[in-house]
Amino acid sequence: MRSVFFPRLVNGPFGDPALYVRLAYRGEALLFDCGDLHALAPGDLLKTRLLFLSHAHIDHLVGFDLLLRTFLARDLTFLMYGPAGLAEQIAARLQGYTWNLVDGYPFVLTVREWRTEGIREVTFPASQAFRPLSERLLPCHNDVLHETPWYRIRASRLMHGDIVSLAFSLEEPLHIAIHKDALERHGYVPGSWLVRFKDLILRNAAPDTQVMVPLSQGDLRSVPLGMLRETIASTEEGMKLVYVTDCSPVYRNFRRILDLAENAHILNIEAMFAHRDLERAQQRNHLTAWQAGRLAYLAKVARLQVFHHSPRYQRSPEDLEQEARTAFAGEDSPPCA
Repeated sequence: MRSVFFPRLVNGPFGDPALYVRLAYRGEALLFDCGDLHALAPGDLLKTRLLFLSHAHIDHLVGFDLLLRTFLARDLTFLMYGPAGLAEQIAARLQGYTWNLVDGYPFVLTVREWRTEGIREVTFPASQAFRPLSERLLPCHNDVLHETPWYRIRASRLMHGDIVSLAFSLEEPLHIAIHKDALERHGYVPGSWLVRFKDLILRNAAPDTQVMVPLSQGDLRSVPLGMLRETIASTEEGMKLVYVTDCSPVYRNFRRILDLAENAHILNIEAMFAHRDLERAQQRNHLTAWQAGRLAYLAKVARLQVFHHSPRYQRSPEDLEQEARTAFAGEDSPPCA
């Protein structure tokens, strides 16, 4: 399967949590958590349209101001998802600044917090000095926070001590593979039309929808969508990327992580402590590297990426990675704590 999600840990395994995911062919990106973002180029920041925040600890939210400054004078709406209470936290942060020169600015920040009764949406227009202008309650079905024809985001509530920390799954609903040999056989020239072709399939367009296809001779041919789908493409289950951080090492969380991460192509999961420091991990409400690897193994994920390491291991940074890899390979006995 050719990747459609291209994830990047902005600050590596020891820095502030922030996972930047570029969407292939879309010219946009998503952020999972918002630690220090200065390592992202301005062009990368400008591609970001949605932020999914696990919780509002400072190391997960400190980059928010840079995002806000980047988009402040732009004509767009930025969506921010997170746990219950996020709207009030963001409102307090916004009112810590003076906004007397933003009259007429078109930028709008929309905060959506996941509550038991649905998704509470609060809108903060720049032109109104970021005072909350409107509020509404949106439905949330099957834990899906956000959905487009090209991807959907599901969430799960994990406990991080006495607060909720959200874990997220980024899922491609259907993967469409283009067969290059079929393109050549029919004389079709690859190009941007293939993006529209895939979009029509994902939008469930009628099979007789006409698609303009460039030919190797230099002209165009109108071909029905259904015929194209049968001759140049095949479909399979879509790509799945999961993000898990800041959760207590307890059975309830383990069960929810396994449900969310089952058969994921990529699992990004915190590994704050070595398992020999399990007591410390329990006190600080974080996972050990062995627990992270074991969860990845049990969930049958294809690729494991551990991060959010405690700085106490910087003298031997490979230790946590190796411990997680050992568990991911199927070792069912944790190292001595």
